[in-house]
Amino acid sequence: MKKYITSVAILAVGFGTLFAREIKLSVTPGANWKSKMEAQSAIWVEDLEGNYITTLYVTNKAGNKNWIFGPKEGRPESLPVWYHASKVAPDKSAKEDDANVQLDAVSSATQKAGINITRNIPDSDCVIKAEFNTSFDYNESYTKKNSGVNGQPSVIYGAKIGMNNTNQVNLKYLGTGSLEGSDGNIHQNAQGITTAKSIVKEIIVK
Repeated sequence: MKKYITSVAILAVGFGTLFAREIKLSVTPGANWKSKMEAQSAIWVEDLEGNYITTLYVTNKAGNKNWIFGPKEGRPESLPVWYHASKVAPDKSAKEDDANVQLDAVSSATQKAGINITRNIPDSDCVIKAEFNTSFDYNESYTKKNSGVNGQPSVIYGAKIGMNNTNQVNLKYLGTGSLEGSDGNIHQNAQGITTAKSIVKEIIVK
């Protein structure tokens, strides 16, 4: 019994220190934040090898699959990099008790004035990534005929947060997600991206 109690105590301490560093993250809206449809977004943490750790924020529609007139397969193209990293199903096929879909604590409706959150992250070197997408965001390269509901693909930002870093960090543009949601890769050489890059103006971590 004593060994069991000791093990539980050590485990509790381990979890307590795993996410011991508090950050304040703010997303400043850009000109295209709500110009067509409300932007869908997800913000999450990975280790330096690209392994998913936890979600810090996700919009309700994407996290809970509450799509208006959404197809049976959901909207995997809305936030494909986050869906693949987190292994959250883009449709309603996942079980309610699946640990990967317990997002109530971090999900929120799209905020008109941007995003301002306070979260705890691992007390170690890690990477914060953020993905944004606005439906029907068409241009000359991404039309209704070749890009469906999505228009331009999602845009992804990211930055390394050092273990001992105390300075402000700005997330930088990394590339785009898959147009049809078929993979979770970040495509760095996507052509024809215009207004998608102005969904957000700035992403700051303090």
